[in-house]
Amino acid sequence: MFTNKKSLLALSVASAFALTGCFSDDDGNDYTPDPGGPGDGGSVIAPETPVALDFVISGSVVENEEFNVLSNATVKFMENGVESSNIINIDGSSAQSLTDAGSFVVTLKEGADLDSVTAIVSADGYISKVFSVDLTNEDDADVLTAQFVLFTGDSDEVKTEVTTETLASATTSAEIKADAAINGASLASATLPAGITLQNAAGDAVEAGELSLSVLGTDPTSDTKGSIIPQGLNANNTSGNVAVPVSVADITMTVGDTKVKKFGGDTLNVTLAAPADLDAGETLSVKSLDEDTGVWKDEPFAVTKGTGTVSFETDHLTWFSVNKSATACSTGLSTTVTGDAVPSGGLTFVAASSDGLGFSMIPAGATSADVFTAATLTFNGFSADAMAEVYVFDSEGGMWFESDGEVAVCGTVPVELEQPYTVVEKTLTLSAVCANDNEIAVDLSNSVVSYGRENKVAKTALKNADDNFDLVGLSEGETYNVAVNFRGVPVVGDNTFSFEADAEALTQEFEVTCPEGTGGTGGTGGN
Repeated sequence: MFTNKKSLLALSVASAFALTGCFSDDDGNDYTPDPGGPGDGGSVIAPETPVALDFVISGSVVENEEFNVLSNATVKFMENGVESSNIINIDGSSAQSLTDAGSFVVTLKEGADLDSVTAIVSADGYISKVFSVDLTNEDDADVLTAQFVLFTGDSDEVKTEVTTETLASATTSAEIKADAAINGASLASATLPAGITLQNAAGDAVEAGELSLSVLGTDPTSDTKGSIIPQGLNANNTSGNVAVPVSVADITMTVGDTKVKKFGGDTLNVTLAAPADLDAGETLSVKSLDEDTGVWKDEPFAVTKGTGTVSFETDHLTWFSVNKSATACSTGLSTTVTGDAVPSGGLTFVAASSDGLGFSMIPAGATSADVFTAATLTFNGFSADAMAEVYVFDSEGGMWFESDGEVAVCGTVPVELEQPYTVVEKTLTLSAVCANDNEIAVDLSNSVVSYGRENKVAKTALKNADDNFDLVGLSEGETYNVAVNFRGVPVVGDNTFSFEADAEALTQEFEVTCPEGTGGTGGTGGN
């Protein structure tokens, strides 16, 4: 898929930028000058221009209320259950795991042939989640936006309960139970019987110490259930049916600093709240998540149905989903667009229900769009008769459309857009001269520009056909911060600045530390 891309690794010898976060003042301006060096009486030479990037992934991790960026987030990229070697930083270095990744920019290794990549995303105080990043349309856009939304574990629809006990040995001497309940109604409980031996991932008994049993449960009928469940429950599903999550829970246990992953001598009982209208004759199955790989697997556990509950026995701990089977949608989801025009940069289309959560993009100016294919609906847990609430919003969380309750998602969903504020776009020109010879211009057009409001998602821009940068989707009158990744060009001073959103063009000038050599008039382009 990327064999026709320009080389993303053939960067300039000056390119030594290491991604540390979009709005860091440290832009990694390490540069090795020409061997001639200053002081040999030679002429000043502009640094080589790094090779242009023609595709990047602009990612962000945000919380679900105000869409504020979670600056302490961690993102780990996986492919088929192993760490990805194809996701790289824009200097070509590995980007398998990113820290302080509230906003980040990565790209793909030359020759990578990927339809998707899995991101395992976490942040302190929020529920970790597995996301799938769709790369099938990467040739249609220079910048692919990936927005990861995390939820807290304590709200009107989700609850986390932690029980602690002091263990004299690795074997429990009495029953231990954690019950996540809201207003007295249990959402999920886990009961550890007496006489069970706690083991680590290798199957070894843990040492005695302080036990912590954590249970996260959700309202089985709420959108939140479909939003927090890790994606991939229906990965590689071509059966014609969809595994629809009925009830989900995340159960973890530690003794001291050791994670308990297995049990010896007995099993742990898990009981989950289930929809009241669950068919008594429904055949249910259980899947569990491998948290290290982000891959769901089938479990042999038998499911017992009660009045408003489902329960099973497990010999290990992780995310669990109790599922029913439903017929898959054969047509996919499309939309027709009326009202205000889709702005430059596009809008995000979201379908959310207790079954699942799907994100897609509506391109700029579109009057219709194929939002989800039938296969994508299946992947996201939506069946032929699925209903969901539909939202259309921009990257800053501005709402452009909200459906009146749930609508059928297998077919066509019309949306009438209403912009929440005056949207403008701005053209940015970067210019530079050598600090030691202002007559010599330096080309900064192959830089990567990130811009956003304080605490909001940072958008990313690559150069346009005129070697400038289109800053789109701006809210008029708001102040935006810009960070420029010069990709190795040794710019003097700060790489950040701010501007107020209006339609006027913007020029930002810089000075560059230029080496002195024995001849030459400037850079010839990286290769």
